[in-house]
Amino acid sequence: MKLIYDLRLLTGQMHGMARYALELLQAMLDQEPELAVGALVRKPEHARMLPADPRVLAIAANVAPYGISSQMNMPRLLSGLKPEIYHCPFYAPPARFNGPMVFTIHDLIHLRFPKDHGLRYRLFYLWFVSPAAKRAGAVLTPSKHSKQDLIELMGVPEGKIVLTPNAAGKAFKPPAKGATPPAGLPARYVLGVGNPKRHKNLGALVEAHQQLRRNPPGGVEVPPLVVVGVGPGKADWAKPSDQLILLPSLEDSDLALAYGLARAVAVPSLYEGFGLPALEAMACGAPVLAANRASLPEVVGEAGLLVEPDAESLAQGLGSLLVDSVLAQRLRQAGPGQAAKFSWARTAKTTLATYRQVAARWR
Repeated sequence: MKLIYDLRLLTGQMHGMARYALELLQAMLDQEPELAVGALVRKPEHARMLPADPRVLAIAANVAPYGISSQMNMPRLLSGLKPEIYHCPFYAPPARFNGPMVFTIHDLIHLRFPKDHGLRYRLFYLWFVSPAAKRAGAVLTPSKHSKQDLIELMGVPEGKIVLTPNAAGKAFKPPAKGATPPAGLPARYVLGVGNPKRHKNLGALVEAHQQLRRNPPGGVEVPPLVVVGVGPGKADWAKPSDQLILLPSLEDSDLALAYGLARAVAVPSLYEGFGLPALEAMACGAPVLAANRASLPEVVGEAGLLVEPDAESLAQGLGSLLVDSVLAQRLRQAGPGQAAKFSWARTAKTTLATYRQVAARWR
């Protein structure tokens, strides 16, 4: 099968959609010997992020992933490449491409929280994303919650939507005995992972941690809060101190250690299309506290503590994990099993089957 796989979103920073796209690509290559991939990248140097596989050919398209120029130039480019299937693993495929197309919509946060994102995002969905969804042979999405949003907010027919959950990468596993935290982290800490966007709700986590510091539960010493994914000054609450350690990023190996050695990992998001940090943390054997919102209950199941996403509830939940060692240990033991329910191999199998169905209908 000749697949044109759109990786123009690669920039060198491993954000969520890039991680999804590369993990899925590698899993599909592992499963399908006959797969031939033309990987569209924006710049030649971005090809270094692709799997080292002779079946993958980098194509430097020099077309920005978003905006009007992409919508104008991509249909002509794709028509010249003549793919058996074109997959855009992010939410901006060319709406006017008249060919066998699959694309992934990870979430509809721009429509679910319109006041936080402005008119131009709503117009982009109206003019490009929604028409592309109607034209596509299939729309992939990572959770039942996102599927329901696609039906409710964009009117995508249920039969066109295919569930393809995310999974934890190979680096995410419980730490070896005697492992120590990565450089820059204290011996004991609570961990949060995300970005400064409002829906990640990390400001509420900082406030919850401050409440615990003022009123320690059961007389237990409350360790510092470490937040990965937010640099100093990136939000009004992002003011580092000896009790709030901010790290803009960590390599996967260090992030896995940080998860596994944390006293607790908090995912307080108001909205997630999937919730990969929660899954990665469980895969590493961390006690997870998550908001009972959007897709997080699907991902966490009974292997984490689900609470309301306000500061007081988050503080109570964190306090429980710090004081109740039996509860924390139960969640540590349950996490890897819950994470194992999600695998890139299964998602790759579903995605490849979808490719074949769409390509067959197009012939």
